[in-house]
Amino acid sequence: MVYAAPLLVSSSSEENTRLENKRLQLLKSIQDLSGNSSQPTHLTEITALRNEHNQIVLDQLDSRRGPWSDPLAIFPVEIWIHLISQIIECRWGTSYRMISHVLLVSRKWRAAIVSVPQFWTQISVEPGFGEEDILLKIVTALYLSRDLPLTIYIDHPIRRDSYEACRALLAPHSNRIRDIIFRSPFKSLEGDDSWNPSIYQILSDLLPLPNLQEIHLHSSFSMTLDEWKIVETLPSIKALEGDAIPSHLLRHMSLVNLNTLTMYGSVNKLFRIIENLPRLKTLTMMQLPNYVPGWTVEDDTDAVYEQRDVPLPEHPLSLQSLTWLKQDGARLEDLLQCSPNLTHLTFQGSWKLLGQIIGVLFKLPLLSYLSVDLQWTETGAKFFPAKVIQNTNIRQLILSSEWFNARNEDEDHSVESLKLSLLIDLWRPTLEAVENLSILLYKGWTVPLSFLSSTVNLRALTLYLPGFDELSALPNIVLNALEDLYMTLPSKCFNSFLSSLQCPNLLALSLRTPSFNRIPMKEIIQIHSQQFPKLSALHWCSSDLVWDVESHNSLKLVAFLESATQAASDFCAHLILRPQDFPLLEQLEFYIFPEWDLLFLMLERRNFLLDQSVLKITTVILPTTLGLILRGSLTSLLRGQFANRLSNHDLSIVGIGEIYFDHSLTGCHWCCISMQACSTPPTLVYYGYATPTYKMWSNHRAETVTMTPYPPLADSTLNWLNQRQRRYDKWNEQTQEVYSWSRERVCRVHELDSHYVFSGFSMANPLTYHSIASATLEPILD
Repeated sequence: MVYAAPLLVSSSSEENTRLENKRLQLLKSIQDLSGNSSQPTHLTEITALRNEHNQIVLDQLDSRRGPWSDPLAIFPVEIWIHLISQIIECRWGTSYRMISHVLLVSRKWRAAIVSVPQFWTQISVEPGFGEEDILLKIVTALYLSRDLPLTIYIDHPIRRDSYEACRALLAPHSNRIRDIIFRSPFKSLEGDDSWNPSIYQILSDLLPLPNLQEIHLHSSFSMTLDEWKIVETLPSIKALEGDAIPSHLLRHMSLVNLNTLTMYGSVNKLFRIIENLPRLKTLTMMQLPNYVPGWTVEDDTDAVYEQRDVPLPEHPLSLQSLTWLKQDGARLEDLLQCSPNLTHLTFQGSWKLLGQIIGVLFKLPLLSYLSVDLQWTETGAKFFPAKVIQNTNIRQLILSSEWFNARNEDEDHSVESLKLSLLIDLWRPTLEAVENLSILLYKGWTVPLSFLSSTVNLRALTLYLPGFDELSALPNIVLNALEDLYMTLPSKCFNSFLSSLQCPNLLALSLRTPSFNRIPMKEIIQIHSQQFPKLSALHWCSSDLVWDVESHNSLKLVAFLESATQAASDFCAHLILRPQDFPLLEQLEFYIFPEWDLLFLMLERRNFLLDQSVLKITTVILPTTLGLILRGSLTSLLRGQFANRLSNHDLSIVGIGEIYFDHSLTGCHWCCISMQACSTPPTLVYYGYATPTYKMWSNHRAETVTMTPYPPLADSTLNWLNQRQRRYDKWNEQTQEVYSWSRERVCRVHELDSHYVFSGFSMANPLTYHSIASATLEPILD
């Protein structure tokens, strides 16, 4: 593994020109001889020329870079700490596997990492602890973190023995615990030693917690009325997230430091307790459920006063973010009037309630983020005034329909769609200032897309519109400022919408079709270079969309989601035939494994072109690491060197199938596909319950090649492409035999939510990688 930054230096132009001319001469000689490769003398000569070519590539790299400088030596320590933190942190805290990797870089790094306490402040209390040395890890983290505040991640439920051992270790350091996050375990516990203590019991066992600032409850964790009283023993508490507290309980608490709160109750009750929350910045108001553990309405001593309006607070509230998740909107208008500092508002409610507050809503001077989730209603009454004051400070607007209480999909949603159109017309002046717009509608709701022409400052647009049956001819929608476009539409609507767009500055495009209750329908899509001249990143996320691949002069990155395996295979096949069609393409992302034979043939074709105007593909991102038999060949090809790789047959799905469908061989699904050694045995299952991981290529289809390859392609490679359908048929034939056993999808070798970056300069460092596509093409709600 390489954790170093090459210092690029300007090489001698004469030397660089000489090396490049020599390399091109060798490359041409290799290609000329390859036509007669059946002759033994030519094969020997080709091998010698390839070795010489590979050495020149290394000489070119050496001539363009200085020494491999240690980042620890060249970066300020603050930047170095930040870089290492990006490597070792994963979704649920610090990854000790990654810490062990960076500790092995050098003695100097080991000493530095051990001496930086920030790297050791996150501690996971896991259920069985899956790893034998978990207690040693906790001891090490407690020691090396010195006196810094700690963040504790607790898997719940847990094993009693494990919990008791961890509690004994953590108790002497309870004054250092700043945040506690309760989360569900990665795998459900099995056996009699599974233990399910209450959240209250765990917190009580760790008391005192004088410096605890945040409690975060994930999933369905909750506390009863009496258990919430433990908050009174936490003098430094600032945030309570994940579960709501009954408001009357807060009336008897003094939480002067609290800045984040989720609560049940009304605005009336909030006004009664607001003096106890002088620093409250972020508030979520939730609808009172039918049942709150340990509490009934009779327990609320304030219930009899609920009908009396409490006077408005004497001073403006300090609220900056409000999330309203209540059907009852009593006095919401008063709450907004008292919150002049509000910058973020998330509203979920009825059309009627929105009509009541819309006048006040746009008078908020600092409001820059507005999310409106509208509930389905049966009435067609008009709730909006004819005119409202517009708020040109809003930069991000999210408009969505109710997701979780959606009615029957066969019901008439025309009234809702009409009201939505009226609302958009009412807000049209406000839309002119919006820079980030999201329209997320449930099935049956529609909206006239022609209004987009008025969003002249729009830079990012998200459309989730599964309810569109069809799109009639649209007028031209000119969005000169648009840079990012994320679309989820029925497949038959894409061409109509794309053809209406004029986005000369579009940089990133994501295409997705709805996944629920869908009728598979293939639609051929074209992405024209003339229409999107600056498009640099394309995210293909659907199996229903067939990419009619043609030349595109600006694309630099193409990413394929799990459902787009067919598109990924077709794209690789196209680049084998026409490697010059995407001259600026440098990076490919696969969220699921590609067909290795097509990927390797494509890289050999693309990276050994004589045309210097076509850039090499230098980076491939995969969902996991690879076995050494694949890894070395891949990194060589990305570097621009010839590789001694497996045969096309061994790399193909037929060769993989010879391993995958042999139930006498061990290996999880990911390890078999990535050719890694794995001890996970196949699992016997009942008929019909086998894990369908083997179906990843089952629905693929391939036509006989009709396109003329350019530059000319070897007959053997062309024949191999023409046999794609035969290989898919063989894979399908083997899947029919899988009925009584299944492979685990993933084993402990793989880190989920991570992507492995392969380039010619490293052996696939495992990083939690946020690529251009992942950063700019955020996942659409699906």
